[in-house]
Amino acid sequence: MKKVLLAEDNEDMVELIKLVLGESGYELVVAADGEEAVRLSHELNPDLILMDIRIPKKDGFTATRELRSGGFEKPIVILTGSEKQEDRDQAAEAGCNDYILKTMDMKEVKDVLDRYLAEAGGGLE
Repeated sequence: MKKVLLAEDNEDMVELIKLVLGESGYELVVAADGEEAVRLSHELNPDLILMDIRIPKKDGFTATRELRSGGFEKPIVILTGSEKQEDRDQAAEAGCNDYILKTMDMKEVKDVLDRYLAEAGGGLE
């Protein structure tokens, strides 16, 4: 089973992502802040990270840069409510693979995950 780490501090969003991923057969691990996301990434080596930008202790950009500088090469996808171009640019500079909005159809979240995880190892196991 593919493992997805969600770095998100909004409980409602966590529950929504759990619903989306639960139906898809992915294992979901949740980190409530950026420090926990980095720690869990090192411990669990997830197949993909969904990273909110504005999370406590270490924002998503900082956490992503730290992961990339530490050798984490798997997809990191920003999942945010921010439509600002400067946030998109900063995400790309930090090493994120994609940028999707929380305000969109949640089917798009599943589609993005399926695409990246299939590229990483043949899809769902």
